[in-house]
Amino acid sequence: MSEVNWTTDPVDLPGVEPAAPPTELVRDRLWQGGCPVDFGWVRDAGIDVVLDVADADSYPPASEIDGLIYLKSPLVDHGTLPDEGLTRRLAQLVAGLVEDGHRALVHCTFGRNRSGLMATLIVRELLGISGADALAHVRALRDGVANNEVFSAWLESLPAPTRAGRDAAQDRGNDRVTL
Repeated sequence: MSEVNWTTDPVDLPGVEPAAPPTELVRDRLWQGGCPVDFGWVRDAGIDVVLDVADADSYPPASEIDGLIYLKSPLVDHGTLPDEGLTRRLAQLVAGLVEDGHRALVHCTFGRNRSGLMATLIVRELLGISGADALAHVRALRDGVANNEVFSAWLESLPAPTRAGRDAAQDRGNDRVTL
């Protein structure tokens, strides 16, 4: 029988610092963390969106995520960038939910690289700033974020997002498209 790998359990690897508690990146709107995820704290903080980019075999018990918008997209932390389209669209989805009034937590196993990549992209979307500025913002608040050189180089190369795509999507319900 295989052992269940809950995101609610602490992760201990030799030579690796455990995850720090969640960090608030955008006041009252966006947090970044690692495992273990304290879903009681998540609810107490009013967080109702969780983007989990930890390994595919790591997930919370169903009872812990009941009533939350739980998004699972396992990303790999190594020498290549995860699919650019996927990461950007996940960031836009979470940023859009936050703009709609939701509060979000982004987490991976240790709360540094994969969640750092996604949190930086979400900050970029929410604040309308370049990837370099978003990464500097996140790093000023949370140690060790996006220390994967491939992730950080890509983030630093991104310009500020344009609003045309999101404005067009929002205006479709009004029978007009803004370009």
